Amino acid sequence: MTAPAEPHPLPVAEAAVDDLRHAHRDLLRVVDSLSDVDWRRPVPYGEWTVKDLVAHVIGDMSPSGPGLILAGVLTPQFIADTSKGFDVRARNRSLVEERRRFTKEDLRQMLFEAHDAMIAAMLRLQEQHLPVLRYAVPMGPGYELHVEDWLWHGYHDRQHADDIRRALEGDYRPRPLPVLPEIEARFRRLTRYHDGFIRAVYSAAAEAWDERSEACPEWTHREILAHVATNDQRPIARLRAVLGERDEAALAALLETDKWNQEQVDARRARSVGELVDELMANRHQLMLTLSQLEPDHLSAAISLADGSSITLLDYIDRIGEHESMHAGQLVPASRARRWAKG
Repeated sequence: MTAPAEPHPLPVAEAAVDDLRHAHRDLLRVVDSLSDVDWRRPVPYGEWTVKDLVAHVIGDMSPSGPGLILAGVLTPQFIADTSKGFDVRARNRSLVEERRRFTKEDLRQMLFEAHDAMIAAMLRLQEQHLPVLRYAVPMGPGYELHVEDWLWHGYHDRQHADDIRRALEGDYRPRPLPVLPEIEARFRRLTRYHDGFIRAVYSAAAEAWDERSEACPEWTHREILAHVATNDQRPIARLRAVLGERDEAALAALLETDKWNQEQVDARRARSVGELVDELMANRHQLMLTLSQLEPDHLSAAISLADGSSITLLDYIDRIGEHESMHAGQLVPASRARRWAKG
């Protein structure tokens, strides 16, 4: 008697695994090219070295989301509860700190095996799991994914391969950026929404960048990226005014929001996606530098907006993250996952 045939994996899982394997091979090639000096280079724009970054990108080597699906514990309530309280920064710091004692050879081997458990779980998903793959995952204002999007994890390897490139090409020198506790309290959401936008960028299909956005038809997906890449210049100018460094011409230009936005996009039409992401990261670092200069007496400042209204400085920090989240949502249709689903 012949054994029953193994169930065939879901096509979406096979496609996502293929994408992940391609991204992972590219990352491994980058890591294999590193010299001993390269492993010690600081990665813009935080406190990690390249070695720390490799320790991070390995992840926890678990089946992750696909494993939760197979275990039957992934419910809409589980997703909602996790998204409310989970602070990914603490988990990331902990994993990197645990692996500081490892050699680069140790980390390279772990990186090679990093996705094995996740891929094995993905390839075990069957038709009965399709309803779970359709569950909504709230990412922020105007930004929603489905559990199915979690399968397309290749974005993470692409993102950090680019981080390594940025470390090798630049001469970044990390420095502490202490901020007031009241500002630090806003950083969980600010970081979450920024990371969500980065996820959307590295999830996008290469051929989608010059297509018109479904949600923002006046711009292409590349133009949305160009807009977000430059937008931190707006809060930087306003916060510097709070610090007593007013640039009246720059502040006046901000009041004509649509004109200012279009001028920034038009000036960057010839730039590649990589160049725009580099600018996005550099501008965010400048914003963090500016936030680190604020003192307690600055917290009572009101930030004037283009519509004539004003909000508190702390609420304005929340607004920065919400803006990124909205535009991340506009990039979702450009993702490899959604384009594959459309066939």
